[in-house]
Amino acid sequence: MNWKSFLGITLVAFGILFSQAISAQPLAGENNEAAIGGNISGRVLSKIQKVPMEYASIALYSLPDSTMVTGSITDKNGSFKFTGLKNGNYYMLVTFMGFKLQKIKNIKIEPGKAHVKLPDIYLESNANTLKGVDITAQQGMVSYQMDKKVINVTQDMMASAGSAVDVLQNVPSVSVDLEGNVSIRGSSNFTVLIDGRPSILDGNDALQQIPASSIQRVEIITNPSAKYNPEGVGGIINIILKKEKRNGLNGVVSGSVANPNTYQGNVLLSYRKGKIAYSLAVDGQNRDFGMNVNSEYNTLNTDTTNYRISTIDGHRIRKGYGVKGGIDYYFNDKSSLSLQGRIGNYGFASDNISRQHIFTLPATVETYYNSESNSNRWGRYYSLQADFLHKFNDLGHQIEALVYYSSRSSKDTENQTDYYTNSDWVQLGAMPNRIQSTTLDTTTDLRLQVDYALPVGEKGKFEAGVQTRIRTDAGNYDFQDYDTITGQWINNPLRSSMITFNRNVYAGYVSYKNILGKLGYEVGLRGEYTDRSVNDSTATSMFTINRMDWFPSAYLSYQFKYNYQVYASYSRRIQRPHGWDLNPFPRVIDQYNVRVGNPELEPEYIDSYELGVQKVFSKAFVSLESYYRHGKNNITRVLKLGPDGILYHTNANLNTDYSVGMEMMVNSKATKWLNLNLTGNLYYYQQDGNVTGENVTAKSTNWSLRGTISANMNKNFRIQWQGMYRSPTATVQGSRKGFFFNSLALRHDFLDRKLNVTLSARDIFGTAKFDFISTGTGFYTHTVMQRQWPIISLNVNYIINNYKQKRQKVQDDNGQGSDDMGY
Repeated sequence: MNWKSFLGITLVAFGILFSQAISAQPLAGENNEAAIGGNISGRVLSKIQKVPMEYASIALYSLPDSTMVTGSITDKNGSFKFTGLKNGNYYMLVTFMGFKLQKIKNIKIEPGKAHVKLPDIYLESNANTLKGVDITAQQGMVSYQMDKKVINVTQDMMASAGSAVDVLQNVPSVSVDLEGNVSIRGSSNFTVLIDGRPSILDGNDALQQIPASSIQRVEIITNPSAKYNPEGVGGIINIILKKEKRNGLNGVVSGSVANPNTYQGNVLLSYRKGKIAYSLAVDGQNRDFGMNVNSEYNTLNTDTTNYRISTIDGHRIRKGYGVKGGIDYYFNDKSSLSLQGRIGNYGFASDNISRQHIFTLPATVETYYNSESNSNRWGRYYSLQADFLHKFNDLGHQIEALVYYSSRSSKDTENQTDYYTNSDWVQLGAMPNRIQSTTLDTTTDLRLQVDYALPVGEKGKFEAGVQTRIRTDAGNYDFQDYDTITGQWINNPLRSSMITFNRNVYAGYVSYKNILGKLGYEVGLRGEYTDRSVNDSTATSMFTINRMDWFPSAYLSYQFKYNYQVYASYSRRIQRPHGWDLNPFPRVIDQYNVRVGNPELEPEYIDSYELGVQKVFSKAFVSLESYYRHGKNNITRVLKLGPDGILYHTNANLNTDYSVGMEMMVNSKATKWLNLNLTGNLYYYQQDGNVTGENVTAKSTNWSLRGTISANMNKNFRIQWQGMYRSPTATVQGSRKGFFFNSLALRHDFLDRKLNVTLSARDIFGTAKFDFISTGTGFYTHTVMQRQWPIISLNVNYIINNYKQKRQKVQDDNGQGSDDMGY
């Protein structure tokens, strides 16, 4: 055992021993609460999403004179507690920006009943409570908390038939391109969590595989605290899946079809009896859409310019299925053990038929040919997870331990066949040129984690944790030429390689939060030691990194009068390059393009600052958020023209980049039946560095605007329209034009809202085009890409048993009740 492994084991052991030592000591006030007076405790959650609401304001009044006794703000778990109270009668007012005031009556502290634990308090969206009208209560699609944005997926009709990527198309801070690639404030480097836990699949692959109909909500965390893994400079996307904790059998069955050959379905079932809860989820999908691409490639070789004009008709296909099962065992009210497992496969295919016209200036003989290319990536995966939670009390004193293991294997094949033709695209008699490559990749990931939380005083909390992450990637790349004489594929050892990538990370963190009056704050520090090695079979040496990194974070929030809240945050994050990004061996894309890694890539770091303000009006909610992000060693995709006339695709570290911008969101209930949601983002972006030996600077002012209009025609029928515009932007080697698209959806509920049917159309007028230019020394490329349009889809969703919430009365400002029938 080397000293680095010893360090990781020591950190985990220290966390367990420390928590056990702490748990053996009584907390201040745990055993003598009765001696200092009565106390009242409880928890506040949002009504629709059932999410704990941090920083909700609690005011306690005594009767009969309605004198305010004390006040507080809820913690991260939505919990609060008042201590040292005299015997008597009380009532409580609970408020939070954008939600309706809730009044809790008939609270009594008396001899023999010094401790009062209130039932969970649910707050309802202020803009959507209609007095005396029996309709489905609708919470806004996006709500803000201090450290994250929460997207209520059940309110987005457009996403009901798609994947998690479709959910994100109308979310602040997030952008989605035509091929479904997601970025957060311009960065495609982010972390995907599922129910707060790591995903075996990377970023976009994970999001493409999760059906939207199985998602309860999505959390966008642009400035994660020190508690979170700092990987992904863009932040974290946390997918919270639907689940049911009540006794009996519950579930949801949904399915959808879309043109031309797209379908998906999923089943969520849960059953609980006594101390044991079982869950089962099955999902599958086949998504097929057409893509048209027109491109022009120009390369300069001494005094001759080579031109290649291409027209491509292609298809993008995503397939996959997954089965997930779990058992939760509740030893008692304080301790529980959760065991989960998931197995499945995933795949992506790209089939293209293109026409290529090649010529030079000064003019020579022109060449025409048809090209058939096929790219397939299919893989299997499984993951196992055990999670133990023990609560020492109901005030947030707890310890949680996690063991997570996952494995993934994939096979990536690329084939290309070129048929020479005349200028009328009629195939000539010559034999075709054929090439083929195969990549076999295997990844394993083991994580051990212990998290500990200790309340300090009435409102403070200390948190600490340790984590070990052990990841191994092994890849084998084979390039083959086709022998036209024997009809056999011949392996080309000069273009084949093997790579082994190992990365072990040993981490620990501490954080402290507290509330002083109306001021809430949190500070944290995370340390990570990285042991990384990359071994390429064709290289003469191994590329290694051994380093220690520190990641501080800080949050402030202040609640003003008249429903104003101001918050500020800071965090530092990292993006570590993957194994294939570092592999220096060339991998052929086609005869004119080659992909090659850069073994000298450094990790990318970013310091992120945010400052925001929120205001609630009588029928509207407004959020304004400014941000500044400064990056070092920015990992950027670049093109380089080789002396052989081939374009080499690689990655490079730029010296620095930064962006400064502002996001605004307005959510308004224009009438009793019409809701408006508008989000806008305006930012300035600049990159500076050295690309292929040249000093470059890219600057651009960018903006985007998204709008959603939802109309409740009656209690069972809704219409929703969405539109989005993205402005032109600059890159270090070119630019991208702006584009606009819009979509429309209709939804009707049946069978007392247990069954709903949604019909939607995306990109109605075919305006979503991806038009970009890349330039550099000796080359120029211009590509225009458009996906098939419109995409028409039909989604059916059925709720089993009491997965649907029962009617329950909630109090409005005047003490009158209104019904909620949402789910």
